[in-house]
Order: sequence, then C-alpha cells, then structure tokens
Amino acid sequence: MINPAPLRILHTESSMELGGQEFRILAEAVGMRGRGHFVVLAVQPHSQIAVQARAAGIPVELVRMGCGRILPLVSQFQRIIETYRIDVVNTHGSLDSWVASVAARWSSVKPAIVRTRHKSTPIVRSWRHYILYRMLPHAVVTTGEAIRTHLIRDHGIHPDHVVSIPTGVDVSLFSPNQALSIRMDHEATPSDFVVGTVSFLRDYKGLNILIAAAQQVVAVYPHVKFWIIGEGPERSQLEQMITEFGLQHHVVLCGFQTEIPRWLSRVDVFVMPSTGAEGIPQALTQALAMERPVVASSVGGIPEVVEHGITGLLVPPNDPDSLAKALLLLLRDSVLRKTLGRAGRQRVVEELSMTRMLEKTEELYYRLLEVRGTESSRTPPAITMTSMGD
Repeated sequence: MINPAPLRILHTESSMELGGQEFRILAEAVGMRGRGHFVVLAVQPHSQIAVQARAAGIPVELVRMGCGRILPLVSQFQRIIETYRIDVVNTHGSLDSWVASVAARWSSVKPAIVRTRHKSTPIVRSWRHYILYRMLPHAVVTTGEAIRTHLIRDHGIHPDHVVSIPTGVDVSLFSPNQALSIRMDHEATPSDFVVGTVSFLRDYKGLNILIAAAQQVVAVYPHVKFWIIGEGPERSQLEQMITEFGLQHHVVLCGFQTEIPRWLSRVDVFVMPSTGAEGIPQALTQALAMERPVVASSVGGIPEVVEHGITGLLVPPNDPDSLAKALLLLLRDSVLRKTLGRAGRQRVVEELSMTRMLEKTEELYYRLLEVRGTESSRTPPAITMTSMGD
C-alpha cells in the first residue's frame, strides 16, 4: 500500500479564551504533527490559544477577528491558505468559520473545508446557519452524537455530511497509576473525602447547583471537601454564593491549574453538574480515564459516555437534591465507587482515546480530499463518513 502524503492543515479559532474547545484544537494540532502532518493555527492576537500553541511549537498566524470590514479579513485568510498550500481548513468558531471558509472557497489551492461544532446548544434555523453548516464546509465534525443528531434532524444536514468524533484522552497520561498527591493543599486533610470538578467558570457549567448540593452533603458528612478547578467570569458570583451558604471551609475555588492528572489523582468522586451546551466534556472523560467515579448531569453528549449505573451516575440538570443524593450514595459505598471507576476507564480506553480521535480525524481529511479529487496520488484508507459516527 502506498502511504498517503502528509497533509498541510490550517486550524482557525476566533476565541480569546482557553477552555475545552481550545484545548481540543491544541491536542489535534500536536497530535497531527506527531503523525507527520504540517499544522498551522490562525488565531487572535493576544489569545490564550496563541500562547499555548507557540509553547507547543505549533506555527501561529495572528489574525485580528472582530468588528470591521470582512473582505480584508477574507483576503488575509486567503493569503495564509495559499502561502502554506493548505490541504484542509478546519474552522471552530462562528466568526472564523465565516471568513476562513469563504477564503478557502476563493483560494487557488481549493482545500477541503471542515467545520467543527463543539457545543450542543441548539442552533436556530436561519439562512446564515444554512450557509455556515450546509453550503460552506465540505463536512461538519461534532464532538458527540447528540450534536450530530441535532444537525441532521433539525437542520436537514445529510448524515454523510456530518460525523461525530468525540474528543480523545491521552490514556497513558490520565491513568489511575498517577499517585502524586496534593491533598495537603487547599484546606484538605488526609481524612477528607474530596469531590472535584474541572471547569471553565461559565453559567451553564452548573457550579451554582454543585454549591447548593454541597451544602446538603456537608450537613451529613462535615469532612467532605469540594474542589472547583478552573477560572472564568462566574468566579465572583460563586465566591459570594459560597460565603452566603457558609461553605468557606468546604468549597474551594482552586483556580486555573495545568497539572490536571495530579489534581484528579486526589479526587475521590468527580462531578459534572452542567445545565446545557455540552458535547462530551474533556474533563469528564479525563476523570473517567483515571478511574474516578463520576456523577454528571444528563445533558448534551454526557449520556453517550456516562451510562447510569454502569460507568457513572446520571442526575437531572438543575437539581441540587438529586446531585446531593448521588454524591452521598458514592460517599457511603466504596465498592460502587471502584466498580464505576473501572468501567469508566474501560469505556474511555476502548472508545475515546487520543489515538482514536486522531485516526478518525485523519481518515475524514483524506476521505474529503479523495472525494474532491485533490491530489489524486494520495491513497486514503477505505472508509465512509457514516462509519465514523459512533
């Protein structure tokens, strides 16, 4: 078999923040580079993803995306595409998807265009979204089957045009063998039971629900600590709520952390209390990979990974009573914690590894180039897009 030629891939992202979406882009960029492809990012000046990409040795093109004339912005993207002779343009945000996709359509190199939809927030039917999801890209990638189903059912996108590729986990890095402990930090003692979450502090992450549930849990078991790991715009509101509930010694906002495996190694139960807009959260699958028993809301793509009573416990969103009840159940039952943790890691290893994500993405890229007749010398694997929709 002739080995396929390496690809030249452009990822675009207009966000200034650094959350799950941006971390996935970085993981894909580093992973595809490791598979022999050239990857470049077009991102905003002073954005967090630009800093992280440069630290990882990924080439970065800075493009100021915002209010202003669109045509000069399209021309700038067109120049980037033609300078690097890009094979695949993969867009991620709404603004960059518009300008980069149009630039790709107008460019002389005619790359394949992929739009990744990371969130499960319903998309309003409009002519703008018709163009953005059906006319401009050659394929749409979703991070979960629930988002894929929404696009097919509610927006009429052909099933062959949209594929679910959940975010992968480095199962060697996120491993239960991680034994580094940080229990003595952040007001925890060796006898404390730690409930933790990793989250950008946004309203739809349901952290207010977690704090309300925490009040019920510590009323029964005062030795339980809650770690909320991450930063974001909701921090001040959460601090106020913690004070109002008298939980200053039980709920700790740990801030942004880089060594997530170390933190997860000290969590006894992981919680994901989201109220909406989730695909399959990376923090959730990372916790599962480390055999942490999980309690999560039944929203978005979460039920695709957390099978109630098998790989974790599901609770209704916006329901602190149900969340507290599930946490108390796990706190009392160490056997159940171990059983759920082991099953959760097995699910991730078999279906949600980083290698699997990169393989499916690579197969999609080659398939699109084959269909478009770009570089006929390439010999991509014999696949269909529908076969990757699991």
